[in-house]
Amino acid sequence: MSKKLDKIFNESKRMLIDNNTKIVIMSDCHRGAGDNLDNFIKNQSIYEASLRYYYNNNFTYIELGDGDEMWEVKNYNDIVEVNLDIFKQLKKFYDLNRLIMIYGNHDISKKSSTVLEKYFYKYYDKETKQNMPLLDGLTVYESLVLNYQDYDIFLIHGHQVDFLNSNLWRLSRFLVRHVWRTFEQFIVKDPTDAAKNYQVTKKKEKKLREWSIKNNKILIAGHTHRAIFPKVGQSLYFNDGSCIHPNGITCLEIENGNIALVKWVFNVNKDEVVSIKRKVLEKKEPIINFFK
Repeated sequence: MSKKLDKIFNESKRMLIDNNTKIVIMSDCHRGAGDNLDNFIKNQSIYEASLRYYYNNNFTYIELGDGDEMWEVKNYNDIVEVNLDIFKQLKKFYDLNRLIMIYGNHDISKKSSTVLEKYFYKYYDKETKQNMPLLDGLTVYESLVLNYQDYDIFLIHGHQVDFLNSNLWRLSRFLVRHVWRTFEQFIVKDPTDAAKNYQVTKKKEKKLREWSIKNNKILIAGHTHRAIFPKVGQSLYFNDGSCIHPNGITCLEIENGNIALVKWVFNVNKDEVVSIKRKVLEKKEPIINFFK
């Protein structure tokens, strides 16, 4: 497994960052088709508000896999149609070269340029009855390496250390679409879902953590839906969590050479006015401190 991660790291797209770089890393949105099994719907407003914040504050948005639920949903046009306002917001990042997408197991089909061109390059405008540009020309990567002051930060979804969701992803997709999607209505656990199998999750995290320590590189993943922000000296493995938590979404921010874990939630003030609030869960820590 270590050799597999080595190979992916060596073949990664690379990006230089400095103290002026502002990045937000989110994953596991699982944008769906708006049906009763769409886990993204409950946080759709929170997510959209966070995108506006990061766009207005000049962040680059990195989506670390499973942005779209392409296992449960067969017609990917439905995903774009239901989430069109969000995709238009993502387009604003894309048009300014501030959008990077990495695929996970649930949207692994995005590694195909044919799939991207068919479903994500354009959208159908019902008013004009024409195809309009969306993420035209987008390339979705398996991984990304951020280089900061000669230190490497390896970004990967994390399913690559999971045999069932990586090597056997077609079988897993079949099971999710035709078996576990139906059983989910009766609260039966899906064995392919890392977020619902704690022991399996721990094993995956252990593999990612060991690779990061062995190679002295920060590794940021998603996949497990479990946010992790290590203490300095403890580990180099981070996880941004997910956008489908019951009480909000979590993400990682990199700004001014610091990294922080953030949560976005609904907030009700004393006058019972509902708003969307950004909360820092783990204070900003200089990236270089993790390498000392």
